[in-house]
Amino acid sequence: MSTIITILAFLFMLTIIVVLHEFGHFIVARFFGVHCHEFSIGMGPVLFQCPGKGVTLFSIRAFPIGGYVMMAGEEDGSNDEDDEDSWIHDVPEDEKLNHKPWYQQVCVMLAGIVMNFILAWAIFVGLALANGVVAEEAKPIVYEIIENTPAQEAGLLPKDEIIKVESGKESMVPKTQSDFSEFVQFHHDDLTLTVKRDGKEVQLKMTPAFDEENTMYYVGFTTQVSYRKIAWYECFSVGTKNLIDTAGTIFTALGQLFKGNGVKDLSGPVGIYQTTKKTTQMGLRSYIALIGIISLNIGIFNGIPLPALDGGRILILCIEKLFRRKINIKIVETIIIASFILLFGLMIFATYNDILRMF
Repeated sequence: MSTIITILAFLFMLTIIVVLHEFGHFIVARFFGVHCHEFSIGMGPVLFQCPGKGVTLFSIRAFPIGGYVMMAGEEDGSNDEDDEDSWIHDVPEDEKLNHKPWYQQVCVMLAGIVMNFILAWAIFVGLALANGVVAEEAKPIVYEIIENTPAQEAGLLPKDEIIKVESGKESMVPKTQSDFSEFVQFHHDDLTLTVKRDGKEVQLKMTPAFDEENTMYYVGFTTQVSYRKIAWYECFSVGTKNLIDTAGTIFTALGQLFKGNGVKDLSGPVGIYQTTKKTTQMGLRSYIALIGIISLNIGIFNGIPLPALDGGRILILCIEKLFRRKINIKIVETIIIASFILLFGLMIFATYNDILRMF
């Protein structure tokens, strides 16, 4: 029964996030007069289809794994104008996306990303309102040592304040416990901690351990977290701050990946499924929070300037505007296909990592 709930929760989360992303593209495209042939919820064979206002077909398809919007003039090879039976031949040139002004095309590409951010922001604000309290940022001061952990073996003691953490050539001065934990996730070989103890600085060496259940690295101590009640109107600022903090963590993770750190910890669909399983067991709020985090991840990921992603399409449009000439469509399509292959390979690698962690 729990497996069925997890599968349904996973599919619902994926569909909500992707459909809202595509809906962002759709509403902005229609605002600028782009012909949208179909807006689909789900993939595969059509279960139900009806025309909406105008010319767009609204479809519900058999497999609830996202959705899509089919726009005229997308330069990704999906609209084959050499096909005599293609619907696109009946579309006027001025209703095709690639015949719209460049800034309108940019707005259409950005709209999906913006919708992912809006969904995440609404969830973070809603959770802050539902909780009614906000956790103050915990400082990297040891409150309690957990037995049989790297922290205990290294000689860390209660009341020790971590003032610096080093790993090879990388180092940081953590202002909060979150800063320290984030550093550990990407530098989990040998660490050197400088702690303030009784007014003196002491250096300790340790190697973080890996928690297979939570798929994260840890040192093995707790900190004190304090909470304060918030008024209903504060939920907007708290939610916005949580959005910014979470986005910052994602950007840091991407930066570390480009440096080659944390590649082995890269997670894919299987990892997201496993995380969904855990959060559904923790309750509805945890599951809703996961939807917000994944939506934010997808929004940021789509902003990466790879041609197969929205960010890449925007980059191409900006390059064309800068040099005042169109890039040959065959070149664009070739680059897009190559980046799709790269992303597919990355997904396979991430899935391989997920499967290894399961056994």
